[in-house]
Amino acid sequence: METGTGQIFNLNNFNGLSDSLENWNALSEESRASILENILSSLARQNYPFYESDSKVVLIYKGKAQTVELLSDITGWTDPISFKQAGGSDLFYLKIELEPDARIQYLLVVDGNAIVDPANKFKSLHGLGSMSELAMPEYERHPYLNEFLFGSEGSYDDLVRHILPSGVLPYDHEVHIYLPPGYSTKMEYPTVYFHDGPDYIRFALAPYSINRLIVEKKIEPCIAVFVTPPNLHQPEEPNRSTEYGMNDDYVKFFCDELVPFVDNNYSTLRSEKSRLVVGDSYAGLISFYISYSRNDIFENAYSQSGYFSFNNYRLLKLFDEQPAKQLNLYFDIGTYEEKVGADFLPSAELDFTDANRKMRDILLYKEYDFMYKEYHEGHTWGNWRRHLIDGLIYFFGNKGEPI
Repeated sequence: METGTGQIFNLNNFNGLSDSLENWNALSEESRASILENILSSLARQNYPFYESDSKVVLIYKGKAQTVELLSDITGWTDPISFKQAGGSDLFYLKIELEPDARIQYLLVVDGNAIVDPANKFKSLHGLGSMSELAMPEYERHPYLNEFLFGSEGSYDDLVRHILPSGVLPYDHEVHIYLPPGYSTKMEYPTVYFHDGPDYIRFALAPYSINRLIVEKKIEPCIAVFVTPPNLHQPEEPNRSTEYGMNDDYVKFFCDELVPFVDNNYSTLRSEKSRLVVGDSYAGLISFYISYSRNDIFENAYSQSGYFSFNNYRLLKLFDEQPAKQLNLYFDIGTYEEKVGADFLPSAELDFTDANRKMRDILLYKEYDFMYKEYHEGHTWGNWRRHLIDGLIYFFGNKGEPI
């Protein structure tokens, strides 16, 4: 596959594969042997999955098992889809139909045990491990991410670490700072602040992408601030949920303690127009809320798959019921985000796709300055790392012209 970025990936086109597997026992022995040889060769080389068309793909699992199922973005990570067995063989298969430009992440559930697909070399990381990735033929991978396609994570190298002592919040915060190439105190730089800092460093590859964008002159040099939530990836409180759930004390920490610390220690442009706040999911919610509450500090906000259904759509009601403010907003969402957090969020709040569309409609009605994007993807870091690049260019590069 040759993408719009010029990167070439070879697709394994296998027309009629699912029909052959469906009618496995009716095939001649010679036909079964030929198909099996093709499948095994492809699996061994990880030249996989098998594409029957631009919108149809076949997943294969070979091995002894009673059941094989799919958990993925398209199932909302609930209600797994069962593979079929090819006759009495040890081949299990599943035919999926997706949009030609879709990208999903998934796990196989083999006899009740969730695993990454052993035949799929494409992986994306998250806070609890890795997932397999499936990209359809028209999905455009960004060339910046090529070396990370198989499960590598971003690095803390060259980041400056700080510990901010307790203040309005009764506990410390760890912060990492990225400085652009050739950083000089004789210049002043715009700043971008990231919630879920470690995840944006490791999984969204934010320092790496920012650095490349600056070096290639796609964006102006900027300083990036990565804030670590307490009890990272743990249920104990305080945690990201207690901070990001429109917590006004967290807003005070962010705007009245963190920003002055950064401005006093680094050469920043001290203007609300020169600051951007970024976050994913819950962190997307708090990013928009900070900008809405304190546009004297942050006029710019970027939400990736924001949790806008939170607390009975509380943030949407603020935007809808109050006069419009001077803000510059960018947000994106996946079409496979209709059952986010089905095992722990209130059932009325699971549809992030619909909530983001509702936010879009409110902003249109209120005549806000914003950019909205939808992608055929799910609630994953693989989604956010790709489209973060576009968002950064929107704010710090040629506005509205992502590469």
